[in-house]
Amino acid sequence: MNNFWTLVGFEFQKMRKRRVVIPALFACLGVVAVMAWTSVSGTSFWHKAGSGLSQYEAMKRDKEVILSRRGEITGELVSQAIRANEEMISDDSHYLINEYGRHLKSDAYIQYALPYEAVVRLINTVYEEDSDWLSTGAMGMISVNPDRAIDHLTPEQGQSFDRDFKEFAMSVVMGQEGLSAEEVEKNAALISRIETPLYNDYFGGYQAYINDSKVLALTALFVILILLAPLFSGEYEDKTDQLLLCARNGRETLCRAKIAAALMVSLGVSLLTMGAGGLCFLMIFGFEGGAVSIQVVNPGCTYPITLFQACLIHLGSVVAAAVLFGAFTAFLSARARRGTASAVAAGTMAVVLPLFIWVPLKSSRSLYNLLQFFPANSVTFGFDLHFFRLFGTLIEPYKWVGAVSLLLAAGFFALAARGFQRRQA
Repeated sequence: MNNFWTLVGFEFQKMRKRRVVIPALFACLGVVAVMAWTSVSGTSFWHKAGSGLSQYEAMKRDKEVILSRRGEITGELVSQAIRANEEMISDDSHYLINEYGRHLKSDAYIQYALPYEAVVRLINTVYEEDSDWLSTGAMGMISVNPDRAIDHLTPEQGQSFDRDFKEFAMSVVMGQEGLSAEEVEKNAALISRIETPLYNDYFGGYQAYINDSKVLALTALFVILILLAPLFSGEYEDKTDQLLLCARNGRETLCRAKIAAALMVSLGVSLLTMGAGGLCFLMIFGFEGGAVSIQVVNPGCTYPITLFQACLIHLGSVVAAAVLFGAFTAFLSARARRGTASAVAAGTMAVVLPLFIWVPLKSSRSLYNLLQFFPANSVTFGFDLHFFRLFGTLIEPYKWVGAVSLLLAAGFFALAARGFQRRQA
């Protein structure tokens, strides 16, 4: 056992001595820093307009206003938001009017709309009559119709919001092409478990994580690729493979040490990147928002979970994808015929190419499901309406993809070890 951990230590020493390792790790932390900085500098805040405040101070002022209406989204709160909107749009003094149209003044928005900002977005989405105006991105679903639904609602209509919200969520399910009758029934059961009234709070930190989570995850994958591509191929290039395989520690012990190092790198890099990114966002925007119902961000999501739970699930998905990709990289390295560069090229293609491939569920369920296992898709923040079937039981995609990814990782690690041992056998 002591020899095993000594060999694992040697693997990390060899990684540290390679010239690309330190730059790769600094690049990873650099991406985290840039994402954290742009989450503030690249965002528009209402208190910033003409005030001379810094972006960070404007964000804090916006946050204070939003926190004034934190709590359950009751029918009465929805009615208050509708009344505030009525008062805002009925007074022309709240607008800058010119030949280009009516433009809402920032102080009017801060007074009437900002306290209910998330609620207003939710109202405009739930009561949007034309689904073509619904836009989805990252994890959010909003209405982009310039003719806002809230402008045509009465405060009395807001009292039935809980019922209307669940009807909307069910309409999203029914509008999803390619779902089976069992999947529709499963989603309906999930919707019935969503606790209402929905809970709202300021969730700037969680929103920043959701928006940038895919960039962070892909960054972690590329760092894993750079660190692990020479795992076996580096021995071929340095002509040390025969010496290592003949060493007194034995082939199996050596391969297990390399696989253990690859597993530790995959886990460490993914947790470090996602953890550092998430922590930076929360430290900047605040730790509020974990208890917010995920439907406040995406009313079309059928899962009865909070933003904190959603982020934990996504982190688990990223870790599973990282382990699978680390195992795949080790396999490529063991099979590399043209050195480390060929393993890096193949690994890069495995990450990049699926970004440009999209197959609708209704066109081919098998191909759609297969694509979910590629890193570019498995690290995407989202909760699909379709499910995997196993022995007649419907399983949530994140559970199935995560479990199968770990099984595939074990297979790739085994193939990598076998390939390295047989190369000089």
